[in-house]
Amino acid sequence: MFEFLFVIGLILAFYGYTVIKNPLTWGDQGREEIRPENWKGYVLHNGQFIMYAGFYLAALAALDVIFTFATWLYVLILLGGLALLLYPLCHWMHEKEGKWWPWPKHKKKK
Repeated sequence: MFEFLFVIGLILAFYGYTVIKNPLTWGDQGREEIRPENWKGYVLHNGQFIMYAGFYLAALAALDVIFTFATWLYVLILLGGLALLLYPLCHWMHEKEGKWWPWPKHKKKK
């Protein structure tokens, strides 16, 4: 399991770094929901998120080899790390776009 998580973490970190250096790598994911003047910042923040998440996952996988974590402690650290990683992106979205959720909401037809 360690090898898989470690490799996935490194791939995520590399992809995030690539997005930071070349925002065109991100593609058009979410472009219609973001104002054009905020698009580059949105992509850079997502690239940073993916890069940090990859480093975090690789570090947890490496620590899993060194120490045997109890399952509850591993889940607690993972959820706490995800919350810490997601908060800056949500805060930036609320500040720039006026909403917390970057994905479109499906409107129900009456």
